[in-house]
Amino acid sequence: MMRRSRGGRPRKEGPRHPSGQLVQKVEPNAKVVALRRALLGEAPSARLADAEDPMRLALARGWISEAQHRGGLLYAGAWRRSHLQHRTPGLTETSEPAARDLRRVSEMSDAEIAAAFEAVLCSAESRGPPSDAERADARLRYNTMSRAMTAEEQNEVFLCFCLASWPQWILQRCAGRFDTSWERKHRLLVSGLETLAGIRPYRRAAS
Repeated sequence: MMRRSRGGRPRKEGPRHPSGQLVQKVEPNAKVVALRRALLGEAPSARLADAEDPMRLALARGWISEAQHRGGLLYAGAWRRSHLQHRTPGLTETSEPAARDLRRVSEMSDAEIAAAFEAVLCSAESRGPPSDAERADARLRYNTMSRAMTAEEQNEVFLCFCLASWPQWILQRCAGRFDTSWERKHRLLVSGLETLAGIRPYRRAAS
């Protein structure tokens, strides 16, 4: 004789993964959210995710331009493609639900779409290990861009974009101090990025 099931706990409602597992809702850390909002200040179009990276934060607050930011990304991408032991910049972190950009592509500006694609294309992880020819091309681009800047400019761009370091001038500016000695580093960075922004994209000659 078949025994009847006693039922057990009722099935929870909510969205589920294709496997049937319930999607877990992870509440964002309140302290982290508060800190990121403080870093972003009154930036009108900034998102919480922009506070995870120093140069995205600088862009959101208007301290570097979109063209300068794009030049820095391309420089860092060339460095990572030519230096395989340094393929992941800075610390990685799983984005919190509140920090994710859930907009559709149609809701983004052209500049935001271009920046998103460039960030993906500059990521070595998204493209797999480069071939010897691709690595040589990246090395040529990196060396060409480096030589176009002064040594001090190159150092600031390298620290901020290749290593994703947080410069002191950003922290000082977020605290409302725009007249510290660290401003010299900001001027060097902007000068170097302006040079990179003016360099025509390198195209590998057809073999």
